[in-house]
Amino acid sequence: MKSIKTTPEFMNLTEEEITKALDEFEDKFDTDEDVDSSVEPDNPIVTEVARLINEYTTKFDEILEKTGDSEDLPAEIFEYEPEIIIERVAYEIFMDAVHDSMQEADDFE
Repeated sequence: MKSIKTTPEFMNLTEEEITKALDEFEDKFDTDEDVDSSVEPDNPIVTEVARLINEYTTKFDEILEKTGDSEDLPAEIFEYEPEIIIERVAYEIFMDAVHDSMQEADDFE
């Protein structure tokens, strides 16, 4: 996870700037169910957050392939704390999705 980095133009953004961009993008849709991942965002901040989330997801999938079992996930996945704000925001969104997915899997067992 540590190898995933933002590009220089996004390194000094505040959390408020990032949240505002994400909120404006979400406001284009009536409900959460209406969100369409194929819609290209106009804001480069939203595009960068999406890129980071995609990179985190790819890395997570690679780790799952190696471990073969979500119970054997390395602690670093859950302990990792990005220092750059946009990376942290993206990682938190990613981890929320992982947590939700793990909860759903537990519900089915």
